[in-house]
Amino acid sequence: MAKIQLHNILCAGEQALITLRLDGHRAGFLPSIFYAFREEGIPLSFILLSLDQKGGLILNLILRSEDLGWARAALREGLDLSSIGMMEIREQAALITLYGPHLGEKPGVAARMTSSLAKDEVEVLALSASINSCLILVPGESSSRALQSLRRVFEIPPG
Repeated sequence: MAKIQLHNILCAGEQALITLRLDGHRAGFLPSIFYAFREEGIPLSFILLSLDQKGGLILNLILRSEDLGWARAALREGLDLSSIGMMEIREQAALITLYGPHLGEKPGVAARMTSSLAKDEVEVLALSASINSCLILVPGESSSRALQSLRRVFEIPPG
């Protein structure tokens, strides 16, 4: 099968994943969380918001590993997790970004990508896609293997 052409692929190591699982009815605090990160000058590399089967909110925040200590303390201080949910942390991760433009033009792109990663036993911690790009969060120790796997599916220009 022919490779899918990309403009570029980037891999940012030294990332951390914070997953908040919260009661969906208590989402009103989200603006204050994002405001606190902005005021502290902490960039969020990737934000993924979803709902579980019971309507609970799942918020994934990907940030630089160096900012994890502040983020963890701020979230514990600002949220009463014992009454509204829980927080999980993955300390070492890598964010891989694929830039199209052909991701939305061919059927089965996501299936080929995830199948290749699964074949190489690369755990996908988070995934988001649009018509022009795809962001994949993998464990830091798997980033090289993930990039090799993706190069089997995608044609990536040199450089």
